[in-house]
Amino acid sequence: MKYHCVFATFTDKKLEKEFLEYERDNSLKYMRPVALIFGILFFLFIIPDYFLNPTAEIFRLILVIRSIFLILVIAFFIMLGEKQVQLKMLDWTSGYALIVTIAYLLIYYHYETSVGASAFYVQSLAVIVLILIFFSLDSHWLHMVVISIILSSGFIVATYFRKDDVAVSGFAAVFVYILLALAISSYAAYRINIYKRKQFMGRKQLKQLSEKDALTKAYNRGKFDQELKYWIDLAKRYNYGFALIIMDIDNLKTINDLHGHVAGDKVIKEFADLVRNYLRSSDIFARWGGDEFTILLPNAGLDQALQMAERIRDNVVKNIFSYEESVSCSFGLAVYEKDDDHSNLIQRADSRLYRAKKEGKNRIVSN
Repeated sequence: MKYHCVFATFTDKKLEKEFLEYERDNSLKYMRPVALIFGILFFLFIIPDYFLNPTAEIFRLILVIRSIFLILVIAFFIMLGEKQVQLKMLDWTSGYALIVTIAYLLIYYHYETSVGASAFYVQSLAVIVLILIFFSLDSHWLHMVVISIILSSGFIVATYFRKDDVAVSGFAAVFVYILLALAISSYAAYRINIYKRKQFMGRKQLKQLSEKDALTKAYNRGKFDQELKYWIDLAKRYNYGFALIIMDIDNLKTINDLHGHVAGDKVIKEFADLVRNYLRSSDIFARWGGDEFTILLPNAGLDQALQMAERIRDNVVKNIFSYEESVSCSFGLAVYEKDDDHSNLIQRADSRLYRAKKEGKNRIVSN
């Protein structure tokens, strides 16, 4: 899987969206309280402001800035409870960090005009802490790089034009420390972003291995049972309808006997690939076992299931499979009925498949 060298994201936009949705669900558990706590702490620094600022006018200006920031943080906390905001959570986090940066630089400017050099060293530590906080947030990596550069540059520029109050050696040392903090945090966050995506891919692949049949890449029986139970619950609760198809490749044993099990496996795989061509995006396709497959058709009735089974049956007969000129298959169909459970529904479809095989194969039985 390829990663974007600048943005530290998947190059596949669909995969990146899937990853962000996964991360958002995990991040929301702590993002709201962390944002609120940070906002309150930022406001509470008004206490040392009261003692450090020599004039009441400058103190009032700083109080207004901190109060506006606290109001915005509370609004952000409330809005993160809304679904539409959650979908854009990383963008909102970037906006939050930018507001912090602007508020901090305004406060620092007022400190510089009132306190002078005594604020410089304390505030330089605050800049480094803010950089570390920004890169610890779940956000767009490049956004945080840009915002941290704005914060660092604003701080250095504001100090540079008043450097008469700051020793050149002290100014240079602080500049280097901030630059190091920015460089190390940027690199570490970049590596973490890539690592998270690698972990995500690992979990995704493990999940696929646990849910899918290795040969055909269709769902395995365990996953199909989960989906069937889910749809039975929906049907009972909301009166949704669905249909079930169980199908079996005719005479696979003969193919195995004539050409070997490797040939039989290849026919099974080709059969599964062919069936996928006729599935809707919502259909659930699984290998039931051996040469048997199942299809669950959500929000479908018997007519739709019959049409799909007929299309598959016709095209299987027409298709040329490896090691065998022609292959056929048989089908058993069932539609969810009131009070059906997992066993009843499967048994009804399976018994109809058995009848189709018994009555000559290459046919569909639906009642």
